[in-house]
Amino acid sequence: MDSIAFDRRVSEVKAARWWGPRQITLEEIPIPERGKSYALVRVLWVGLCGSDLEEFTDGPIVARPGVVLGHEIVGEVVEPARDGSGPTVGERVVVDVVLGCGHCYHCLRHEEGRCSALQVLGQTMDGGLAEFIAARASRLISIPEGVPSRKAALAEPLAVAVRAVRKVDHLLGQAVLVYGGGTIGMLVAQVARAAGASVVVVVEPSPSRRALIETWSITTLWHSDETLRISALAALAPSRGFDVVFEASGAHNVAKEAGCVTRAGGKLVLLGVPVAEQSLDLLDMVLGEKTFVGSAAHMWDDDVAAAIAMIHQGSVDVESIVTHTGRLDDISSAFETLSRGKDDVVKMLIDCTINGGGADEPGAMQREVDVQRTAETARDDGFFLDEASGASPDPGRQ
Repeated sequence: MDSIAFDRRVSEVKAARWWGPRQITLEEIPIPERGKSYALVRVLWVGLCGSDLEEFTDGPIVARPGVVLGHEIVGEVVEPARDGSGPTVGERVVVDVVLGCGHCYHCLRHEEGRCSALQVLGQTMDGGLAEFIAARASRLISIPEGVPSRKAALAEPLAVAVRAVRKVDHLLGQAVLVYGGGTIGMLVAQVARAAGASVVVVVEPSPSRRALIETWSITTLWHSDETLRISALAALAPSRGFDVVFEASGAHNVAKEAGCVTRAGGKLVLLGVPVAEQSLDLLDMVLGEKTFVGSAAHMWDDDVAAAIAMIHQGSVDVESIVTHTGRLDDISSAFETLSRGKDDVVKMLIDCTINGGGADEPGAMQREVDVQRTAETARDDGFFLDEASGASPDPGRQ
């Protein structure tokens, strides 16, 4: 692996700050300060998520104005943690973005995603749409040799799918229905099949997304009329109905329909983020003794590590999901493309290297940077707030 050189005279790097609806600017910011347990990571690829798009078009929803967006981050360690934790220089990594306070009931039980003071890089704290990011070294997940960085950029959304499927005791021989054929729904369907589901059906209105899903030999369905849709679903399910239903769309009233098509005694997993209040037919849930459970975020050592392993083993197809790529230095155009092509754009990845030519190969620095910062005196207790840019301790959601 090539050595990584630094020009210590340079002290600023490029980052994309979001300020409000359709207001995102490429700015020069100081190299991130970091405590002794934090590594400096050169960002290679960042995946744009549906939540990023919602902030860009309609925010603020969760993100605070002025934040650097991006929470699906793959990079390369250029400065390891001074306390010796985490990967070494030159290792490619997936960055964990879910940070708890470290001392509450949930954090002490390794449930940081439920922390009431939850911080999420790219939402409540500066994220990955930048040349460099400071990240807690012990929670950087190394990428195996042979896994391209571009594929590894799908580890974060795949981890969301892994966590959702883990909410079910087992899927071997089960009939599974997924509402929503976006990135998360596509990945949930693939993970469910890999876990042994005998029937997997995805409900999705976009013809292009249905066509992609069907290349994996997964059945898709769409009827705009709810009655016809439910009737068609019944024809695809075993006589008992669907054992497990995943609601991954967040669309209006879909949760209610998803609950109704879940078989008696079955399980409904809710992971779509609704844009408005939703309802469930509670009488149907009670009389049918159905279970419903929420699923959000992921844990770095369980879900993210499992996602990387699945990518490495080829258990899921993540490459086909990437339909578009963009550049950090043209980030506004990337977001506009994403907002105009909601059906045709499944997953867009942003190349955060400066010349855009080496993002898939480690070791080749695209820009020399100065790492002589005031990190020696930086805070290293709990989550690391970006005080200079006014980061708020208000909790965020993944």
